[in-house]
Order: sequence, then structure tokens, then C-alpha cells
Amino acid sequence: MTSIAGYNLNAAPCCGAHFRSLQYRSINFMAEEHWTDGYRHRTLMPNDHGLRRCQCGAFFLMNELKDLGETEDTETPFADKVKPEDLPHAIDKARSLAIEHAARLTYWQELNHPYRELYRAHRAAEEAATQAAWLAQNAERRSWWQKLLPKKAATYVRPDDSPFTYPPFVLSDAQRDNLQALLRMHEHEEHRLDGVICAELHRELGQFDQASEAIKDQKQDGPNQSRRLIANLIQQRETAPMRFKM
Repeated sequence: MTSIAGYNLNAAPCCGAHFRSLQYRSINFMAEEHWTDGYRHRTLMPNDHGLRRCQCGAFFLMNELKDLGETEDTETPFADKVKPEDLPHAIDKARSLAIEHAARLTYWQELNHPYRELYRAHRAAEEAATQAAWLAQNAERRSWWQKLLPKKAATYVRPDDSPFTYPPFVLSDAQRDNLQALLRMHEHEEHRLDGVICAELHRELGQFDQASEAIKDQKQDGPNQSRRLIANLIQQRETAPMRFKM
């Protein structure tokens, strides 16, 4: 589990305003949902790229904060996370490539959120239909089990040949521009992206050859559900962000 040991006291790089940040004793990256664009839904850890907005209006990264020490308790406020509607402004006014990079990665995931809602609704409806069909086909079997063992019944198990579909994914101009900008930033050594993330950017743009090359460069040490799924989606020439379990 994620547990807290206290707080770090920090000063902002812009105006020197003081903020607190959590000091972790242990970290757990479990989440209700994982997505191929790196987004984690209902996660036990922050799901951002360290971008914050100061009370003076400037944007900064958490790793830019000046360390002022540690404390077990404080009334010092946390730095504000950047609101979704302010991300384009954070990109336009970024005083460094690092800030722009963090803002664009966050903006990428934010722009994919409407599709996530469509995906969840589509998958839930299809799964409900699949289960209803199974229950109808197995009604006699379930009745027999209930007579034999009143506290038990034949339990629904999703059939292996069940349909798995999802809504079409269509990039907006804002999404396309942001993905292309991230890939241009990837050309700078200090902003090189993980091979899986780079492949995902190309895949969502429909650039399957480039996506295939990018994912080949990623090390395959140990289990990596995200890498395997993205590689399969590249082969299927599918552009949609996809939900998966860890």
C-alpha cells in the first residue's frame, strides 16, 4: 500500500512561495484501470507528470522545487495541479522544454478522456449482453444446481468466444497536433520518451511502421502487459487507446 511518512517543505522556483509535498514511506502503483497512453484511473499514486501552477500564476515542475526541510505536520498548502482547461496555456507559456513536455503528456491523456467514457459504456453494454445470453442459455443448468445445492448455482464465466469490440477512435486536430509535437520533442536527447510510449504516440497517429520500429527498441525484460498489448494493436493496425489489467 501507499503510506505517508510526513511532508517535505519546498519553495517555488518562480516567486519563492512555500508549498508542502508528501513524503512517502511506501508506494503502490495499483489502479482500477490502466491504459496504453499511460493513464491510470483511480490510482493509489498521483497520475500526473509533476506539473503544477504557483499562486503567482507561473507553471513549474515538482522536481524544480527548492528543498526547505521535512516536517511531520504543517499548514503549508500543496501546490495546485493544473486544471485541464489551463493545459494549452501551460504549453504556450512554458519557460522550458521540460515544462512543455510534462504539459503535453498530461494534455495527451486529458484529450483521450472523452474516448475512455465511450469505451467504458460500450464495453459495459457488450459484457451485459454477453452475460444475459449466457444466463438464458444456461437457465436449465442453473435451476438444476439450485435444486441440488440451494446455496450454489452454475456461475457465469465469460465464454472464450465472446465478442470484444470498442467504439471507433477519431483524432481531433488538437490531439493530432499535440501527438506530433511530442514526437518532435522526442528528438531532443533530454526529452527522449520510453520506447513503449513513443510507439503508442505513433500508433494513435496511425503511423504503424514507425510504431513498430519504436517498440522493437524497447527492452523486453520481465512481464510488460502494456508493451505486449501495444505490439498486438500495431499488428492489427488499430489506433484506439486501450484499457488493460496489470
